[in-house]
Amino acid sequence: MIRRILINNSPAFKLLELELFGGFNVFSGSSGSGKSVFMESLLAIFGIKDSNADLIEANITLDAVQITPELENLLEEGDDEIVLSILRKDKVRYFLNHQSSSKKRLGELVSGFGKHISAKGDEDLKPANILRILDNFIALKSPSHAQNLQLCKQKFAALQEITRELNELSAQESQIQTLKEIAEFEINKIESIAPKEGEYEELLELKKTLSRQEKIAQEIGNVRTALQNLGCVDSFLNLIDEPCPMFFDGLSELEALLESKEQQLQSLEDVNPESLLNRIGDLSEVLRKYGSIDAALTHLATQKQKLAQYENMAFDKQELQKSQARLQNELESLAQELHTRRIESKTAFENELSTIMQELRLKNLCVEITTKALEGSGISAVSFTLGGSAINTLSAGEYNRARLGLMCLDVSISPRAGLLVLDEIDANLSGEESEGVAKILKKLSISYQIFAISHQPHMPTLADHHYLVYRDGALSNVKLLDTQGRIEEIARMISGSQVSKEALEFAKGVLAKNGIKV
Repeated sequence: MIRRILINNSPAFKLLELELFGGFNVFSGSSGSGKSVFMESLLAIFGIKDSNADLIEANITLDAVQITPELENLLEEGDDEIVLSILRKDKVRYFLNHQSSSKKRLGELVSGFGKHISAKGDEDLKPANILRILDNFIALKSPSHAQNLQLCKQKFAALQEITRELNELSAQESQIQTLKEIAEFEINKIESIAPKEGEYEELLELKKTLSRQEKIAQEIGNVRTALQNLGCVDSFLNLIDEPCPMFFDGLSELEALLESKEQQLQSLEDVNPESLLNRIGDLSEVLRKYGSIDAALTHLATQKQKLAQYENMAFDKQELQKSQARLQNELESLAQELHTRRIESKTAFENELSTIMQELRLKNLCVEITTKALEGSGISAVSFTLGGSAINTLSAGEYNRARLGLMCLDVSISPRAGLLVLDEIDANLSGEESEGVAKILKKLSISYQIFAISHQPHMPTLADHHYLVYRDGALSNVKLLDTQGRIEEIARMISGSQVSKEALEFAKGVLAKNGIKV
């Protein structure tokens, strides 16, 4: 709930700091006193209105706030509230716990627990919301209904995913043949060359050897001739009686090298230079296109995998179609079961809601349950009429009272905490209609912290807290009324500026009737 609000330098208030309380809070005052200006400042915190003051600040307790990870980072240990601030200077700036924020972020935070009832356009009377409340109503007595509804939502989401995959496959089918041909071409190209790691470098070395083959053979002959004339070295060493093993070891190594090269030259006799150059050309093309032999082999494996996927696509489509048909059948059966349960509960739901609508002095209510295309909630579409009139043909007053009635039933089924702001909800209503609205708001105040402007005495007589908005010179002010103040203000609302004795007595009596000691 909002525990405190500060408004600095607005069109009506120079500086207002007001302590607020839970329950049913009503604001009254003469015309032009500043009630609407105060309400606009309050709605700015909701992100519904633009800021009308240099500073608006509200302390909101955490009991109704959804603690997101982002918000949790701004809280310190022991915090039981957050502070929302709107500062207007050169431009409007927004703060959450005194850290810079945005209007959108504040609006999203408050929208989770705050509601504003002023004009048509809210989602409260949309078929989806009425259906949600009906389902919660049924689930109170039949928990299996909630389980089936959750299962229906899950299966519908699964069906949507399968349908999406099938649509993608269908879109790809027209391109499959082309994709297969591309993959097959790439596979055949690489496999026909069959490159091996290190082969390209070996062939380049072989090419280099071939180009020097004749020169190498000639030099081998020269070395052989030179070695034949080395007998004098052996004679010399024997003559001086000095061994030279390193010399002979070197000769042995040279001999081994000569034999190796002679064998290599002999093996080259079978090499076809043209074939060698063609092979080097093929491998060069692979390297140019893929960057390396390893990359080419990786691409080959990828293309084989793709080709297998393309060939399996028809099988995958058949399996998806089977799953789609199975899910469709399961969903239709589940949706029909939900629809049947809703129709069976229609009368009880209609009676509960009618009782509330009658208290609001609305015309006879009739709940209508029809069928619609299958979706996550099933096949049921729920709406209601008042006196035979569809929701979208109701007057603004009827529409908002119907919203309150549905909200009242909703919180009685699924209790929650929140904020509710009503801007002159009882304007242009008859006394009976205004009284009905006041009684429903009193019931809603068990769950909601309610802020309402009132021009009639019925809300103030039932309010938990009654505030007076009044002119103090050129500016406005707000004060929480004590019991005597409430009596006098209710009497003024009844009889006008010339308060009559009868109005005072009536105010005392009605407050006493509502449990307020006078």
